[in-house]
Amino acid sequence: MPKMKLNSLEEVLSMPFFKVYSAMYENRENGRIAQYDIVSRNKDLTMQRLGRDLPTSAVAILPVDPENRRILLTREFRMPVNDYLVAIPAGLVDPGEDVRTAAARELREETGCIAGRITVLPPAFSCIGLTDESASCVIATVKEQGKSAQEDNEEITSHWYTYEQALAIMTDPKVRTGARAQLLVLLWLAMEGVKVF
Repeated sequence: MPKMKLNSLEEVLSMPFFKVYSAMYENRENGRIAQYDIVSRNKDLTMQRLGRDLPTSAVAILPVDPENRRILLTREFRMPVNDYLVAIPAGLVDPGEDVRTAAARELREETGCIAGRITVLPPAFSCIGLTDESASCVIATVKEQGKSAQEDNEEITSHWYTYEQALAIMTDPKVRTGARAQLLVLLWLAMEGVKVF
């Protein structure tokens, strides 16, 4: 039995793409109460559903070309950090979509690439200190590259990098990147026999 007991969950803010909930927990050992704020993409979160039986809400795609030993990385302006980050294509799973369909759509929209073989990893929580969002990481071989179809508020460019270039980018302390992109790239490179560390 966990030390912390969830006593209540209350919606405190509703936005178009997420809600903020205030959770009240009780420490079973000393009776102290702790408030914790949670960001959720799930519109109907309840105490019973918190952390359970929730749909995968996002995908992160690592586009690869193993034959030519290349990885497609993006450079994207990210509003929460007010700067450009080296990243991988990612986005939300639309209602009625499965993870594979969402991954192929996001890849095409953000880079113009058409996915070939898609390998989906099990969903994992994105940022457990802030949100209950789960995302599936996807590795997609790329068949061809065309024109992207980005949304108005997106500013994304993409470029192919050799394995060695991708390793240099992802291990350079001066390059700003997201943790998920960094880890996926390094994992792929290690699987491909590149000495990562």
